[in-house]
Amino acid sequence: MFAADIRDFVARQGLAGAVVVNVASTEPAPADGSLPPSSLYAAAALRAGCPYVNFTPSTGLHHPALAALAESSGLPYAGRDGKTGQTLLRSVLGPMFLQRALAVRAWSGTNLLGGGDGAALADPAAAAAKNAGKERVLADTLGAAPEGEVHIDDVPALGDWKTAWDHIAFDGFLGSRMILQTIWQGCDSALAAPLVLDLARLAVRAREKGLSGPLGELGFYFKDPVGDGPSSLAEQYTELKRFADRLRDDAETHEAHR
Repeated sequence: MFAADIRDFVARQGLAGAVVVNVASTEPAPADGSLPPSSLYAAAALRAGCPYVNFTPSTGLHHPALAALAESSGLPYAGRDGKTGQTLLRSVLGPMFLQRALAVRAWSGTNLLGGGDGAALADPAAAAAKNAGKERVLADTLGAAPEGEVHIDDVPALGDWKTAWDHIAFDGFLGSRMILQTIWQGCDSALAAPLVLDLARLAVRAREKGLSGPLGELGFYFKDPVGDGPSSLAEQYTELKRFADRLRDDAETHEAHR
């Protein structure tokens, strides 16, 4: 039914095609093997012939039951969980500590946010799904996950604005113990919107080029990216630029032969 709805939308709007981007509230990870809503919509997107982008930490195409469909669809897909604030900063700072041989002993954080996200993440199961991506960034960039957790608090008065605080304990030369603290205050919608637009355009171009499967080159945008790729933001950006240049060159070649 969902796939038919997508096809009907494309037909009614007179579109050449569509991209399905999941920006819904975070859902808890499924505990019983059943397909959660995000996976049902992901499957519908592929069955409707649409590239799929999961901008949330929800399961989406990460469900084992959808592996065969994802492979056989011949469509590109990307995800998951947009990297817009605290984790964006972590993906920059993590490599810095590693490259300067500063041993991170603990990395703890707190998120204060309101709006729909704050309400959804008040559910401990949804918060756990969200934090898994944040923890992966540190494990990937530092080589191992340091001590510490991220706590998410729903503060309705903040609305769409989020405050993220990180406390990092690390050792310097001769074991000198030091602390770095960061505060990130941002508007979630304003941070996410341009990334969603980028991803939709890149997914369309990838499909036009005939690419299929996980677009690991888009890891720059995600906390928990699909496919293989670097974890450092700088390396991810270099890979993204190469990918964009490749798509642009193909498009220019196509136009030249028309």
